[in-house]
Amino acid sequence: MDEVWRKLAEPFPKGEVQWRIEALSRDKRRALVVPYVDARTVLDRLDKVVGPEGWHDAYEVLSDQERLLGDERGEKRERLCEVKCRLTVLGVTKEDVGEGDSLKAAFSDALKRAAVKFGVGRYLYRLEKQWVDYDPEKGRFTPPSFPESEGEGLEAPEEEEKPEAYRLIDQLLERLKEKGLGKEAARIITKYGGYGKTPEETRSLYGELRKLLKG
Repeated sequence: MDEVWRKLAEPFPKGEVQWRIEALSRDKRRALVVPYVDARTVLDRLDKVVGPEGWHDAYEVLSDQERLLGDERGEKRERLCEVKCRLTVLGVTKEDVGEGDSLKAAFSDALKRAAVKFGVGRYLYRLEKQWVDYDPEKGRFTPPSFPESEGEGLEAPEEEEKPEAYRLIDQLLERLKEKGLGKEAARIITKYGGYGKTPEETRSLYGELRKLLKG
């Protein structure tokens, strides 16, 4: 299972990391931006690492209401939605609450927050926020470049060559998914914590998967 958690926590390629504004300077010429990934990128990571059958999510709407905010320009109403996400990966469940100005935004935020508890995108929280030039008329800012040491961590990681036994198991999993047995295979993988912690467990795992395939 350690191999699964490691793959979930791998940094994303630079092209998949976006920036959003967290604050503006008083003259509105500088913006404080933070890195993030969108919900689809998180979904792709889950599918890639454990397969579509290896995870599932459930949601609960906690609140959907308007609140009155006031500043020097007066008062305005703002919608605030709160949603709880229960994310289960290979039988392990974690949950968190997200919020947004729409239910869609709150659902996405909740998913990303729950996924962080599995390590997905957690490294982004360790990156420093950055001040960049901001054009108040166009509402645009200049995306920052990552510091050299951190930028290296955002490159797409090179694939390590898997042992032959792991490749054979992967091939079996693909055949099981094609036959609609992905959920059953995921339960077996969960029992062994991934590919197995010893060569004996790996052989036993392979045997159970073959038995499942043969019916």
